[in-house]
This record gives sequence, structure tokens and C-alpha cells, in this order.
Amino acid sequence: MRSLAALKVAFQTLGCKVNYYESEALKGIFRQEGFETVGFKDKADVYVINTCSVTHQADRKSRQAIRRAKRRNPRAIVAVMGCYPQVSPDEIISLPEADIVLGTGQRLSLLESVKRKLKGEDVAKEIAPYGQAAVFEDLPWVPEQKRTRAFLKIQDGCDQFCSYCIIPLARGPIRSIPLEKGMEYLREMGRFGYKEVVLTGIRLGLYGRDLQPPQSLASFLLKALTVPGIERIRLSSVEPADFDDEVIKVIINNEKICRHLHISLQSGDDGILKKMGRSYDTAFYTALLNKLREGMPDLAVSTDVIVGFPGEKADNFQRSYEFIKKNAFSRLHVFKYSPRRGTKAMQMSCQVAPEIKEKRSGKMIALGEELSRTFQEKFLGRTLAVLFEKKRKAKAMNKRTHLHEGFTSNYLRVQALTPDDWKGKLGEVRLDKSFRGYLRGTLVR
Repeated sequence: MRSLAALKVAFQTLGCKVNYYESEALKGIFRQEGFETVGFKDKADVYVINTCSVTHQADRKSRQAIRRAKRRNPRAIVAVMGCYPQVSPDEIISLPEADIVLGTGQRLSLLESVKRKLKGEDVAKEIAPYGQAAVFEDLPWVPEQKRTRAFLKIQDGCDQFCSYCIIPLARGPIRSIPLEKGMEYLREMGRFGYKEVVLTGIRLGLYGRDLQPPQSLASFLLKALTVPGIERIRLSSVEPADFDDEVIKVIINNEKICRHLHISLQSGDDGILKKMGRSYDTAFYTALLNKLREGMPDLAVSTDVIVGFPGEKADNFQRSYEFIKKNAFSRLHVFKYSPRRGTKAMQMSCQVAPEIKEKRSGKMIALGEELSRTFQEKFLGRTLAVLFEKKRKAKAMNKRTHLHEGFTSNYLRVQALTPDDWKGKLGEVRLDKSFRGYLRGTLVR
């Protein structure tokens, strides 16, 4: 077997922030073993595709990435892991390009499988099914010096079984990282200079329900707020029904918790929400938004919305459209309904025609762009703290002036000129101009 230090590994990550965290953790494990990590477009000895299977399009992108990797280097080892193999193992195992196939609970075995393959050994392509005794897969966090924002997965799995969603099948039952282990990772992140940490999970709001003694997202946040060095804590996504009074109180009363929440809606029509198997209606959702915004006037709320769900007629869509417009979301993630094998919605009658889905998707995306611009422009003339994450190229720039880009607490993307390298620093920026997708400002201090 060749020396691992002479080998290159490339990752392609599709899907959610949980997948992103898992890929970053695995990159760190490979680096510690001596691998050099390179871009997915580069020639590598090992390609890892961390798949998503939330839609047919995600499946297709995963298959394309697998084939692309093998074309790039026919002699490379191609490892496929994640949600797609977990829910459709036969489809992935049958692909000749896939040398290693792992599900969503087997990622810790990836490095050992690669080592065995490098020795010329056969590696079984088997997906382990989930049982109720499944435990949280603790992928160790490894620092990445180039970044200013760290991700930490503290929860996995879901038991809601919405009628359109395969995530419970892909991710298994609810599991949580032990509280003290999570704090250990946060303390490491603080010591390495990360100013912001994004907490991720499949059902983040149910963190700790499975632990003994039981914990909660509120208890995790309260302890996380005391970790030295961490100046911002951002929540990736929380289900509407999981905002209890305790967690709302913690978020509102602690400005270190970012003023941006992603709260999945899926539809603004009560009839469609019921068919989806969602655990709330629009009245509940509106009351939640009002309570959060009353305590945090600058709060940004982004959401997911599905168009073309089975049985969605023109009036259902219009009610959803008007509800979203009225509630002034800061950003929309729009999905066309995609039938998934093993879900109730796939068997429903009144499937919506593709051309109608396309038209409704376009209209909803346009609304999302309009809402994003309106939210941005509310802050013109204001001065907000920006965590600068990267340097941008700019014309006519002298050597002492740099254009940096970062995010406010409420997830406004901001660019500003700085007198020196401000990557990883928090700066107060007066927001002067609005562009499509970001704001340009002046560094005040």
C-alpha cells in the first residue's frame, strides 16, 4: 500500500448542513492520517461523495458526482455514503463506479474501508439498517484553520414521518450528543479562535430528549453561552412545533444567539399542511413568528416551502403565496414536490403536473427574491456587527486596503473595505447600499 501521506482525497457534499458537518469531520480524520485534501474537480486517489436523497434531483446529482469522479481518475477509489445509499442501497450498490458504499450510520468506518481497499482487499457493500437502539455517531471535530465559522452536529434522526419525507428512513431515530461531549467540542472551537458556531441537527429542537438524564436545546444553549471565545451561536433549523417557551426565552434573552432562525413552513395552506402530516397550522405558525419578533425586532426568519404537493390546487397555492408574503420572510428555499418511494404522498391521487410545478416554483422564487431585497433594505443606514469570513477581490485596491465579506447576526451578507486583514474579526459596519443578495457598507470600528 502506498504511503497515505502521498495520497489525495476529495469530497463532494450534497444536501444539508448536517451533511456538511459530517464531511468536514471526515476531512479532518483523513488529514490526520496524512492525506492531502483537494478540490473535487482535481485529480485525487480517493473521492468521497456524501449524498442527499431528499428529492429525485438530489439522487440524480449524487449519481452524476459518482460517475464524474471515476471519469476524472479511473484508478481512484470512489466511496459513496449518506442518505441515498441508506434509503436506496440497491441503486448505489449496482453502480460499477462505487467501490465503497456506506449508509448514514457507518461514516466512522470510511477511513478503514479506504485503507483496506488500498491494500487490494474486498470491502463488502452493505448498509446497516437502523433499530431503536441506534446511538449517536460521534464524528470527532477537527479544526480547519482557513475558516472562521465552525459547525457542530449535536442531534441526528427524526420520528415525525411527514407524508412526503424519507428523512426518518434515511437518518433513523432521534439521537443526541451527550451534553458534556458537545461542550468539549465547543471549548476546542473557542480555543482555536472560531468566533461563531452553527449548531446543526436533523430535528435540532428535540436535542437531548433521548439522553439520560434528559436534556433540551435550551439547556444546551445555556451552557454553550458560557464557553470562552465563542461570540456567536447560530441555530441551523428548528421545526415550528419544537419551539417551547423555555427555548424561546433563552433565544430572546441572549444576544449571543444569532438573530436568524430557519423555521420550516412547507406550505401556507392549512389543507395542504394537514395532507403533509405537519404538526401545526398557519395560526400556530403565525403566533410563533409574532412571539419571536416581539422579542427580537431585527430577527430574520428564513423558511422552506414545497410547491406542487399532491392535491395542491390554484387556490391552495395562492393562499400559501399570500401567507408567505404577509409574514415577510427574509429568505425562501423553494422545492418542487418530488415523489419519494416509501412515503405516503407518493400514493396520493391528484399528483400535480410538472409544468404547473415549474410555474408555481418560478412565482414563489420571485417572491422570495422580493422579500429578501425588502428585508435587506430595512437596514440601510443602520450600523451592525459583521463577522468577516473571507477576502474578496476588488479593482483599484491598494495594498493596505482590502474588501472583506461576512455576515451580521441576522444573516445579512455584507461587504466592506478594511484597512488590513479582517478575516475572523468582528467589525461594526454602517450599511450604505443594497445589491442583489448582499449589502455594501463602511467599517466604522
